[in-house]
Amino acid sequence: MDDLTLLTRSVHELERVIAGLDGDEMDAGTNCPPWTVRRLASHVLKNQLFWAGCVTGQDLMPQDEAMAAVPYPGDLVPIAADVAAQVVPLWLTEGVMTAHHQTPFGELPGAVVVNFAVIDAAAHAWDLSASVGRAIEFPAEWIPRLTAVVQLTCTEHTVELGLVKPPTRPPADATDTQRLMAAAGRTIPA
Repeated sequence: MDDLTLLTRSVHELERVIAGLDGDEMDAGTNCPPWTVRRLASHVLKNQLFWAGCVTGQDLMPQDEAMAAVPYPGDLVPIAADVAAQVVPLWLTEGVMTAHHQTPFGELPGAVVVNFAVIDAAAHAWDLSASVGRAIEFPAEWIPRLTAVVQLTCTEHTVELGLVKPPTRPPADATDTQRLMAAAGRTIPA
């Protein structure tokens, strides 16, 4: 599976998870304390706009607003649909993957930047689903490429920067998805 296919599928999975949340769950806590479900969902949607803006030279979302998890008010379902409809075509713009883009990590090729958008969409889709007791499992065909993404993005350096948490130890009977999420700093209940 190539990076843009994985990104597209991850963004649509995020959209699906958000569509499955109900209003009563929006104020629930998450595995990303102190953020609520609404704040975490808003954060990941805004991050998708931020990353797509980085690679297309557009100011779609300031990084500080995305990182602060400023919550979107109201129904998040149409917002998630709008974000997915906006960012996927931007990533598919000709030349995005080979061009170099200014990012918070310096100038990087799109083929590297896409990994940050992928892990953000996939891991936070999992976070949201797990936080409301319906943890998703990634399809088996995602696992090899998603494993590579986790290895590239969840590093000692990104832990030092405070962008990801240190890896955790998954239970012995953990699924492939749970092992990936543990490598990305999530605590997996036994």
